[in-house]
Amino acid sequence: MSQTNHDFREFYRTKKEKSSFSVSDSIEEALSIFFSCLKNHDIQVDFEYRGLQMVYGFPTVFSQIILHILIYVRETFDTNHIKNRKLKIKISNDTEFINVEFTDNAGGIDPALISSLSQPDFTINGGRTGNGLYITKMYIEKMNGFVRIQNTEDGSRFILSVPKVLS
Repeated sequence: MSQTNHDFREFYRTKKEKSSFSVSDSIEEALSIFFSCLKNHDIQVDFEYRGLQMVYGFPTVFSQIILHILIYVRETFDTNHIKNRKLKIKISNDTEFINVEFTDNAGGIDPALISSLSQPDFTINGGRTGNGLYITKMYIEKMNGFVRIQNTEDGSRFILSVPKVLS
C-alpha cells in the first residue's frame, strides 16, 4: 500500500520542463495506475505496443492525459450501460507525429457535442467538472500537437498527435 501511495504521488508531480519521453511508457504508467478500476468495471483493454516511440513534451502530464481519457471512457461505459466493454489503444506514426488512438465501443458521442467536448467546464458525463478533455487539449497543444475526437461505428475515438523526436 505504501508503494502504491508513493507511485500515485509521483504520478501527479508535474515536471514543467519539456523532455524526450516514450509514449508507450507513459501509457503503461497510466494503465498500471488505473488497472484495478478497469478490471472492476470489466473493461477489456487491447494495447498495441509498438516499441519505443519517442516524443518531445511533458512526460508526467502526458501520463495524466492518458488517465483523463481512461476515466472519461470508463464513465461513458457506465453512463451508457454497455455490457461488453472494450477499449483499444493503438500507436502509429507518420513523418512528423506519433498518434495515439483510443477507440471504445461505448456508444459514441452526440455529433452536435463533439466540438464542445474540449471546452472548459463542459461535460456529458454528469457529476464532474468537465475539464479533463479541455486540459488534455491545452497540454497536447503546448507540446505542439493536437487532439481529434470522432465517432466510430459503435463508439468513439480519441486521437492524440504529438511531434516525434527525430533521430
